[in-house]
Amino acid sequence: MIVTTANDDFDIVRHMLSLKVDDYLLKPVKQSILSDTIRKTLLVDEQGAVATREQRQTISDLMGGCDYPGWHTWLFGILDAACAQPMSDNDGAKRLTDVLELLLQHLAGLSDKYIPCRQKITDLIHSIHQHGLGVGRYWPVMVGLFNLSHAIFEQLFKSASGSMDFVARARFHIEKNLLNNMTLDDIAAEAFVSPCYLSRAFKKSTGSGFSSYITSRKINIARSLLQYSDLKVNTIALELSWQDANYFCRIFKKETGIAPSDYRRLASPEAG
Repeated sequence: MIVTTANDDFDIVRHMLSLKVDDYLLKPVKQSILSDTIRKTLLVDEQGAVATREQRQTISDLMGGCDYPGWHTWLFGILDAACAQPMSDNDGAKRLTDVLELLLQHLAGLSDKYIPCRQKITDLIHSIHQHGLGVGRYWPVMVGLFNLSHAIFEQLFKSASGSMDFVARARFHIEKNLLNNMTLDDIAAEAFVSPCYLSRAFKKSTGSGFSSYITSRKINIARSLLQYSDLKVNTIALELSWQDANYFCRIFKKETGIAPSDYRRLASPEAG
């Protein structure tokens, strides 16, 4: 929205900005300036529409393919991008809630079995609106997204599991238990194959060993927690089911080349 007015009262200007007005032009306005402002506003609107279409398609593709790992990577990437914004900037929180609104719309077009999932989204959006996305909010919001994803993909799995090969089923159950301790035997039982056979096939299919794959997925979460949350290193280790914080630090350094405390110091938004 573009507003043109002959009134330059500061209170009116401030009120216009609070209404999310795109631009505020004081009369008389040169035709060239007005045309340029309209052109820029339309360009921003079109870019926003393209981004929304792409996000709708991503939601449809990831859910349609029951791609749990891809879903987490995409969703937590949006959370990270939102938290990378300055705390005084509400665009980050809006970016995340806009995606959650799109997800809510997508689920509304599916069966009633997703009603509990829709309620989780509504509650999460309300929480973000109320409390924002400050450092102390990253972990609670991430847990909310984990719980939401779990509820959605449990329903999707019921329909898709019959067409999934055992490696895909294994990756699904790894993602489902990403915050828990899990063993090859546990996941093999969920995939209905022997541990030995799963181990060989998993390496062939993913290019990564079973344990290395799980470690990599967990370390990705740890990176985000170090960068955007206020959780202590030993707490992060425990939340990711590493009971020994020293072992977690060794694994983290092996994967990233840097100790967790140094990673936090260099990667946190405040470091920039």
